[in-house]
Amino acid sequence: MSEVTNAPSRRGLLKLGSIAAAAGAASVVLGNNPASAAGTATPAQPKFAALPADAKPLPMGPDGYRLDRIGPEMFAVTAGGTQSAFVVSNRGVILLDAPPALAKALPAAISKVTSKRVTHLVYSHHHADHISGAAAFGDIIRIAHADTARLIRAEHDKTRPMPTRTFTDRYSLTVGNQHLELSYPGPNHEAGNIIVHAPRQRAALMIDVVLPGWSPFSAWGTADSVPGVLRAHDVLAKLDIDTFVGGHVHRLGTPKDIKVSREFTYDLWNETRKAVAATPSAQFFGQVEPGNNWAAFKLWYNAVADKVEPVIYRKWLHRLAGVDVFTRENIVTVATSQMLDAPKDL
Repeated sequence: MSEVTNAPSRRGLLKLGSIAAAAGAASVVLGNNPASAAGTATPAQPKFAALPADAKPLPMGPDGYRLDRIGPEMFAVTAGGTQSAFVVSNRGVILLDAPPALAKALPAAISKVTSKRVTHLVYSHHHADHISGAAAFGDIIRIAHADTARLIRAEHDKTRPMPTRTFTDRYSLTVGNQHLELSYPGPNHEAGNIIVHAPRQRAALMIDVVLPGWSPFSAWGTADSVPGVLRAHDVLAKLDIDTFVGGHVHRLGTPKDIKVSREFTYDLWNETRKAVAATPSAQFFGQVEPGNNWAAFKLWYNAVADKVEPVIYRKWLHRLAGVDVFTRENIVTVATSQMLDAPKDL
């Protein structure tokens, strides 16, 4: 048995901007492998910073997944860096996401805890890596934000069945003796990406926004709204909870993890804003062939990233995992957002 423990759009443009900066970046500051002894150059292989202790994978049970008790009747399942959660009521199981990576682990974990069947499935958002295992649970009640339903409809993907209930702002879900509050803080990682709050369990779930112990993934997973990611952090930081489920990485989170992620994200935003203000783009158009605006912007992105990257490394490289991996790309994502979203309240 696995151990049961108590434990606390503008996507395309943003992604292209990230790729532009990555292409122009030098090798990771931690160094590259040397050329071969024969003098023939070998492909540069970046060296990455060691993971902080609280970001390393936790032990898995013999079944290949980790089952953590979150609250009196709430559990999380983690395997291979992917997470889901479920709440057991006296009338059935409420499943929060159905990742295909947990296709075997989820049913096995649920059966270890209860003989009740899954009656409700809450979609956090429409991304396939979190909900395309949904069809395996059959004809049950599926709840999602209206934007998630719209995106699923456009995909025509049988592995992501349409929600049977939708909402736009808030939704109170009561199943027997369990109550969950679903809320939408506005577009963030994706339009429709919601917060699930389980007051009785003193826990919350929001996917792909806070990754406990880690810096953000590339472009926050092609974020629909970087300002929205910041605002989602603000909302999460106000919740009275003990445990947080972020959907990825190797462990559950705490309010401290939310606070640290929020601090990092605002720091990246503010340092990039300062660098953007100090780096006029006009000068770079004179350095390329007339009319090659893409090249000029690439030079500008690189100049901004050159200012911000060492500042972020100095402050964060040993506090969060992966800071040396995607920070340069995320600086470009933030710079692009500051040009296009131009928020006034951050």
